[in-house]
Amino acid sequence: MDNRDLHRSQFLVASEQGHIVGFGRIRKHNGCDEFCSLGVLEKKRFNGIAKLLIEARIKIATQPIYLVCIIPDYFKKLGFVIVSEYPDEIADKLNYCTSELIVPEKYVVMKYQKELK
Repeated sequence: MDNRDLHRSQFLVASEQGHIVGFGRIRKHNGCDEFCSLGVLEKKRFNGIAKLLIEARIKIATQPIYLVCIIPDYFKKLGFVIVSEYPDEIADKLNYCTSELIVPEKYVVMKYQKELK
């Protein structure tokens, strides 16, 4: 998880019976939003919680939404596309992920492509 500059106001949470079952972090940048640190409790996965968190964020977005991920096929279903051009803040995130959050999968940058309201 990207724990740089954490603020409580950056998080959306999903809860059931008063218990947090999922969360998604939004970092606001000058000119774009970054959807990051999406997580759902293992026993609650595959019930649409992550999708609801992402859709809730999209509904209130006022600027382009980017994310850096290792599971692009999941986000493609939600209207994101892989991009090769992106703001400097997202380039910084990609660099952080590839140097600090090392995983065997390849990181990609994605942008939400549907029209924001």
